[in-house]
Amino acid sequence: MRTVMTSVLLLSLLLQPAAASQIVAGSQEEKVFQEITAETNGDAKLQKLAGFEKQFPRSRVLPNIYLMTIDLYREKNDTDRVIEYAEKVLKIDERNITAMMILSRSYAIQRKHLDRAVEFAQKAVDEIGRIRSSPAPSSYTASQWKEYLDSTEASARSILAYTTMIRGQ
Repeated sequence: MRTVMTSVLLLSLLLQPAAASQIVAGSQEEKVFQEITAETNGDAKLQKLAGFEKQFPRSRVLPNIYLMTIDLYREKNDTDRVIEYAEKVLKIDERNITAMMILSRSYAIQRKHLDRAVEFAQKAVDEIGRIRSSPAPSSYTASQWKEYLDSTEASARSILAYTTMIRGQ
């Protein structure tokens, strides 16, 4: 399961460059986003992430801000905050595979909301299947995109198997 979580976290890190492209170059929003990504101290980064959310509540990169926040709370083993921010991601982006996988795994680990955990894992698998028919984003070659989808699907299926097993206990 550790390998799966590492894969999930890598997925969220891969999204950071894409997030930056959704911000107007030279804007205050971009400046703050760049400060966040450059910050190496976890607690200071959490403060900057919270500040970004307050300063830019309608930003197109909020899902990415929340995913970065999740990574920091995961490092602190604060599962409740991980869940809180993954839920925030899905309120903005209901098809966010990373958030679905994080929620599914977190609920299963807590042994709470197990039906919902299985549902999120299945939705993640289904969403990957849906986007397989889409062309690769411009930042990926066709083979990179296939590799990314294969890896993500393997992680999602592993989480689905895990949550299904936990629910059956």
